[in-house]
Order: sequence, then C-alpha cells, then structure tokens
Amino acid sequence: PIHYVVNLGPAPPGSLQDVQDAVLHVAGITGITFAYDGLSDEVPSPDRDLVQPDRYGERWAPVLIAWVDPRRSAFDFAPDGHDAAAIASPVPAPGTPVLVSGVIVLNAVDPNPPGFTLPGDQGPVLLHELAHILGLGHVKAQGELMEPYGGGVTDYGPGDVEGLERLGRASGCLSTPEPG
Repeated sequence: PIHYVVNLGPAPPGSLQDVQDAVLHVAGITGITFAYDGLSDEVPSPDRDLVQPDRYGERWAPVLIAWVDPRRSAFDFAPDGHDAAAIASPVPAPGTPVLVSGVIVLNAVDPNPPGFTLPGDQGPVLLHELAHILGLGHVKAQGELMEPYGGGVTDYGPGDVEGLERLGRASGCLSTPEPG
C-alpha cells in the first residue's frame, strides 16, 4: 500500500475529506491500496528525509500532503511565473526508479475552496497531484486533468484514466527496496 499522512496546517475546513475522497477515487481507478496513517505535524521540505525513524519508524516516510503559505515555503510555486495551486514531488528510493515516498504541497493562499464541483476547487487539484505522485506527467491533450493547469475539468479524462490504469495494480507489482 501507499502510506500517506496529512498536515492540515492552514488548510480550509473540509480539506481532510477532500484528500480522502481523492485518494479513494485514485485507488478505485488504479486498484492500488492507500493507507491513511493519520494527521502529521511534519513541515514539508524539498529535502525531506526519506526515512524518519522518530516520526514514522524504520520505513519509508509516507507521502506527506500539506498546505503551506508559498511566501514562507522552500517550494517554488511559480517556476514559470504562474502561481501553482499545488506541487507534487514523488521520490524514488536512492539508485532506483521505484517511487517510495513523496510530498504534495497545496498553496494555502490560492483561492481553491474545498470540493470537486468546479475546476478551481481543491478536489481536482488533489486528483492532479496524486496522479503525479504515482508517476503520471503532464499531457497536452485537451480535457484531461493532467494538462499543466488541470485542463478546466473536475475529473480525470479518458487519457488520464488510461495512464492511471497502466500504473495500477493490473500492471503488476514492483519490489519495494528496503530503506537502508
């Protein structure tokens, strides 16, 4: 399973439900099991330790989903001059292509309200970033959530679903290296 924790920090009310709904949706498409390990007070960092024994035990650190003020964050929310609603950083085990952890940071000052109703809502942003954590990149096809700015849609398009299915359980399991 993919373990994850959530630091709600400055998140708006309803954010934890959005995370859980997004994870459930991704799990339904991919067949991958996700395990919610609870709330965390871990502050996201681009140079996050992959193993944090005092916090998470002797295992890979779970995916951290957190809200941050980009003005006080080490993450670059505007690499192309456009403020991002969120950033995902999947992390492979050292020396391998196997993703073992990651961070999703949501821009706490971006006006993305909780929910999945409109393209600018927090839910579609979480879906987009979770797909990055699983290894999907951006696409150029219109109407796909994995377009660089979400494609103006609220759910995965056919190409997004195909990509997630290819990354999913039906493709077989990778051996996860032990931390060490």
